[in-house]
Amino acid sequence: MKKIGILGGTFDPIHFGHLILAEGAKELCNLDEVWFMPAKTPPHKLGKKISEFSLRKSMIELAIQGQDGLYCSDFENTLEGNSYTFNTLEKLQSKYIDDEFYFIMGADSFYEIETWKNPDIILKIVKLIVASRDYSNENLTLKKHFEHLKSKYEIKGIYFLDTMDIDISSTHIRELSGAGESITKYVPEDVCRYIKENKIYV
Repeated sequence: MKKIGILGGTFDPIHFGHLILAEGAKELCNLDEVWFMPAKTPPHKLGKKISEFSLRKSMIELAIQGQDGLYCSDFENTLEGNSYTFNTLEKLQSKYIDDEFYFIMGADSFYEIETWKNPDIILKIVKLIVASRDYSNENLTLKKHFEHLKSKYEIKGIYFLDTMDIDISSTHIRELSGAGESITKYVPEDVCRYIKENKIYV
């Protein structure tokens, strides 16, 4: 049995914050692998312009090359319809029945999870790894939200990951790149080069 962390998102583009989160989750829960899983059709971004799936996937592969235990999965690209997390996790569980999945998310997503489609299924079938800044007040609030969720749902497990305050926005990176500004402090060098060569955010 493998312990596999799933880190989903648009990844438009992937940045250092995503990489730090993946490594932190891997260490916290002793995961065998972390799969970066770009969304094919994120329901919260319908009507908004996002880069082609193949471009986002290529940027992830460049960012994680040579890093042990980090992989890019195109699993959501094989599914029909919008990329709902509960559906993806159910399909993963049925395909990889001998493995145990952990879903990695930020604190903002954790607070909003009840607005997601079928949060009860998510909480029941996978363990969550929730990234939080190392501030006692915020962690206390996260714990309170956990108690709230526990009173309403069957929860498989939740782990809280203290992370440094990494204020990186993919939107800001796209704006900088589009304006011809440097993005080297936000994304790996190979990803910078790929973005420039393919004029992704021009």
